[in-house]
Amino acid sequence: MSLNNILYEKAGGAVTITVNRPHRLNALNIETVNEMMGALAQANADPDIRVVVITGAGDAFCAGADLKDAPDPMTPAVAHEVVGLYLDYIVAIRNVEKPVVAKVNGIAVGGGCCTALACDIRIASERASFGLAFVNIGISGADMGATYLLPRLIGYGRACELLMTGESIDARQAEHIGLVNRVVPHQELDSATEALVQQLLSRPPLALRFTKKALYGGLDKDMKTEFDYEHFAQVTCLLTEDYQEGRRAFFEKRPPRFSGQ
Repeated sequence: MSLNNILYEKAGGAVTITVNRPHRLNALNIETVNEMMGALAQANADPDIRVVVITGAGDAFCAGADLKDAPDPMTPAVAHEVVGLYLDYIVAIRNVEKPVVAKVNGIAVGGGCCTALACDIRIASERASFGLAFVNIGISGADMGATYLLPRLIGYGRACELLMTGESIDARQAEHIGLVNRVVPHQELDSATEALVQQLLSRPPLALRFTKKALYGGLDKDMKTEFDYEHFAQVTCLLTEDYQEGRRAFFEKRPPRFSGQ
């Protein structure tokens, strides 16, 4: 896979995918979006990868879509294609079956904020900021999954405020309303993210996969359908070697050694 705009770094069961356009505050052009989707598909298919981390190079996480590289003129056909591509990118993040962690090292606005929203867990530097400023440039806040993802995290009232005013919030405000899971001092972001990754790597991968699918499935299904899926997922996990190992480790008072089987 040829990469001009991102970094793909594997280490010990995890992969870090970094948007590497610091000169543009890691803004997403079409080439970058296509590279990100390819990297996410590769990580999802790699049996050695159990956790995915998404971050940005330099001082920014991602400044959203790169308006400097936006197609001009914006014909109806081009608009349909571009909007569809950026939505496909958000779907690609959500379709990764393994835990996906957003390591938010700086500004995360527009499509950058949506990138973080699409991840499973968000850990942010105290220097980070978040905004969905679509309306500020004359376009709808219904972009890159924002109207689906944001209210499910922070509620409809707060989502309306952020999407309709286009205002940005700092990391502590984002933590307060539930947009991010945790805020840490900037110098501790690497170590805090690594500790979270190691915690996830210590968990049984099949159980995590079923948990993630059930969590997100529960957002869109009726209770019976969701309970049917929980039934299937838990029965499957109870019949795995990882469950037997977890049970033995519990009684032997030692850390379990999960194999993914």
